[in-house]
Amino acid sequence: MSISEILSSRSGRLHSVPLLGASVMMHLALAVAASPVGATPARPNLSEARSWGYQLQMVDPDLVADSPYDLMVIDYARDGSAEQAFSRADVMAMKRKPDGGSRIVLAYLSIGEAEDYRFYWKRSWQASPPGWLGKENPDWPGNYAVHYWDPDWQSVILGRPEAYLDSIVAAGFDGVYLDRIDAFDVSDPAVSRARRMQLMVEFVSAIAAYARSAHPGFIVVGQNAEELLNYPDYAAAIDGVGKEDLFFGLDGDGTPNSKGELRASLTPLQRFLASGKPVFLIEYLDTAEARALAHKNAEALGVPLFIGSRELDDVRSR
Repeated sequence: MSISEILSSRSGRLHSVPLLGASVMMHLALAVAASPVGATPARPNLSEARSWGYQLQMVDPDLVADSPYDLMVIDYARDGSAEQAFSRADVMAMKRKPDGGSRIVLAYLSIGEAEDYRFYWKRSWQASPPGWLGKENPDWPGNYAVHYWDPDWQSVILGRPEAYLDSIVAAGFDGVYLDRIDAFDVSDPAVSRARRMQLMVEFVSAIAAYARSAHPGFIVVGQNAEELLNYPDYAAAIDGVGKEDLFFGLDGDGTPNSKGELRASLTPLQRFLASGKPVFLIEYLDTAEARALAHKNAEALGVPLFIGSRELDDVRSR
């Protein structure tokens, strides 16, 4: 189904839920810490994934292993701490499907905000925040804006054995699912929006190059920020896109998106799909009518859909 057909299948609006710096270039010369090879089946190609799951809270490795999904996105740790990080054995077990096949398991990684429940967070930052740390997100308490182009923030993410990305790689994840790539929309009087967008493209490209320097098949999926798909370097650096609230939610839970909002997202997403790379949809829907329409539209687009709660605390799709 084309964009025009999807848009014309609605009368007006839908009814039913919501929506680098030089230091990084130096980091690229470093090798990600090598990890032992586990006895797992060959990993499928991301483009071959026909179903996916997305759970960030209350993750049970046994339930993930028992799920039918070709792709699973989970948090790096049960509670964000290093002590509760999933072990390599946990990750290897989650990669095996009940039928003996394999699934891709990606770790969630927010690069456009700092989270105060993560292992990297320092209590001293509350009283004396580093220069790259900004204001708290009023919609997500405990999440803080960052100057993601700052070398000190980037060193939290990659380039050292204890850095976030390096820890994910060492745990045996197949790749990362990058969130808050759209942080370029957080205003900064000293840096224009166009420049902030370019800096995010450079940061994502550096993350991908760094991880793949030691693991050539490392997968990078970017969530939202489809506007960045207009940048060839960004589209080339990522292997897929996760898109929240494509059909519902931009104006509040339960609210369908307008034709204009749909078109703005669908145009770059369909162009990305035409390049041979996959898109994965996530909707947060409570009513049967909305869920049925979301499934119908996702099937028409030919893309996998996961329907969950905004808490992302259940492995099962609705």
